[in-house]
Amino acid sequence: MTRRWWLGAALIWVLSFASNGLAAGPPPLSNAEAGLAQLAKDLADQSQPVAQRLEIVRALGGWGTAQVRAPLLATLKDPAPELRAAAARALGWSGNREAIAALRGLVEASDEADAVKAAALESLAIIGDPASRPLLVAASRHPDAGVRQAALWAVALGPFSDPADRTPYLIQLAEDRALPGLLRCDALRALFTVKEDRVVEALIRILENEPRFAVNLPEGPGTQQQMMEIRRVQARDVAAWAAEGLGQLKATSASVLLLKTAEDRSDYFLRMMSLRSLIILGVPEARAVFLSRLADPVPENRVLGLIGLTHLADRTLLGPVMGRLSDPSPVVRTQAVIAATVLGDATVRPTLETLQRIESDSNVQGALEEALTRLPR
Repeated sequence: MTRRWWLGAALIWVLSFASNGLAAGPPPLSNAEAGLAQLAKDLADQSQPVAQRLEIVRALGGWGTAQVRAPLLATLKDPAPELRAAAARALGWSGNREAIAALRGLVEASDEADAVKAAALESLAIIGDPASRPLLVAASRHPDAGVRQAALWAVALGPFSDPADRTPYLIQLAEDRALPGLLRCDALRALFTVKEDRVVEALIRILENEPRFAVNLPEGPGTQQQMMEIRRVQARDVAAWAAEGLGQLKATSASVLLLKTAEDRSDYFLRMMSLRSLIILGVPEARAVFLSRLADPVPENRVLGLIGLTHLADRTLLGPVMGRLSDPSPVVRTQAVIAATVLGDATVRPTLETLQRIESDSNVQGALEEALTRLPR
């Protein structure tokens, strides 16, 4: 039995490469058919370990043609729910209409495991038969999060999204805390162009109630692994993307809330997105927030503070702006030069000329050269 399994594993590897176009050429038809037949036989053998049979299901799903449909359909009746779920997912290739009835049966069965129903819904969405849409719509209110996720993705972001009713599904998806943050953020970004009061109200609810992320930022530039983790967290920061959306939607009714979230102590990305929105909205009351963010531990937020002060066009703010000319971050010093040029006059020239003689960063030097060209003598 062990020897046959390793032979099967080798065949899975060959078939997977062939199906992805990475092999030198397609295997001879007779060899492929014989290999698929052996895999189907091993898959049906319930004496084999479930983990090994799952690998066979995944390989057949990667093949994704009518040749593998029959053994996958048969596996939908296997006693192991993980195998039924894997087979249901493996049947999800475009146009595989022959599998629709069996997949619908899984979704509609009252005694079927929720994980299996979710996999069946995913495949129905990929197959793309319009007649499956009502089933997905009904499943969008299912009590199980996995089932809701499969259904909501299909009708809000996937192949069954319809502009006529997409917005409420996007809102539902964005507000459902049981679903993955990455998916919810995708839904939020899709709402940025929907200029409706109900969207603004939903984003305000999310920003008010969503738990905050506490991100530990590295000291210095950070390793590649640390930066990847930061980007991973940013992509899932639901509150931050809600704050961004309120700016994109020009939601002035959210100004007071954004003033608060721009000062959030734990979530630097939420502060960043809130600052961006306050700048877009042109909120005069943000003056104090912009000033306080000049001391933010994150350089990008100090930059946004400077941009916000520049947009306010208040020359009395020149002093705090000039103070950032000695910031340890060159990106902040560059923005401080730009802000000093906009808010200042000939009186700032001596300070900028002194900085020009000692500055080592090329970007700051470029900003200084441009500033001294523009400023009066």
